[in-house]
Amino acid sequence: MKFSIIINTHNQEQYLERAINSCLMQKSKSYEIIIVDTSKKKNYKIRKKYNKNKVIKFIDLKTKFKHPVRDQLYKILKGLRISKGKYIALLDGDDYFSSRKLKIINNLIKKNINFICNQDRPVLINENNKNEMKKPSKKFYKNYKLFKLLINNWPQVYTTSSITVKKDILNNFFKDTNPFKWKFLAIDILLIIYCNVYYKIFNYGENITYKSINETSLDDRYANYFNKKYWIRRGEQHNYYLSLNNKKKFKGLDYYLTKFLIYLIK
Repeated sequence: MKFSIIINTHNQEQYLERAINSCLMQKSKSYEIIIVDTSKKKNYKIRKKYNKNKVIKFIDLKTKFKHPVRDQLYKILKGLRISKGKYIALLDGDDYFSSRKLKIINNLIKKNINFICNQDRPVLINENNKNEMKKPSKKFYKNYKLFKLLINNWPQVYTTSSITVKKDILNNFFKDTNPFKWKFLAIDILLIIYCNVYYKIFNYGENITYKSINETSLDDRYANYFNKKYWIRRGEQHNYYLSLNNKKKFKGLDYYLTKFLIYLIK
């Protein structure tokens, strides 16, 4: 089997069926769908509808951690352990794929024998206004050597649902990094930085992932410079990067500014 799609979901019943259907419509047929669910009210109607579909597996879990990003990691790890695909496509329960996604990624894999991890550029969907669609801007300045030297050397991160990664690498990530140590860092940040330090990341494909912006989204609380959690998470990100990058302990201006602001906040 080529791909395992791991859908992690929590109280996203209104979006989950859309996510499942987008996977079932894939033009590449060598895949399985693993849905890992920590919802308080299990999605029985959805399960009944797809119960006879042998491509789909449901895993029920109870919420284990106080912080949602840790629970997301927990669900993905559980799905990974039973997965059979050579490559893992991650999908949040409120997001969805273009029907071309796996075919496009498969073509990328064929062209690149050293394929490790791909991050495609998603389309952002405002659930309150379906006509409002946009793409996150490309941060070209992250490629400048001076920026990497003086500020930080983090790659741009889009969203969990944009990531397709080789199964062996995802297993290594969980073994090597102790990702549950970090309270505020989601798997997209953790995994992309990990692959950037040790492997090669492909940034390939547009309009093949659709990220939902809705009331369950966690991003807003971390996108505000005036929010305490923004700086705490940024501090964790610096510490995580330094914990991986043992050969380069250089700390840019961003590191010292973040530490200073966290000190003031506390």
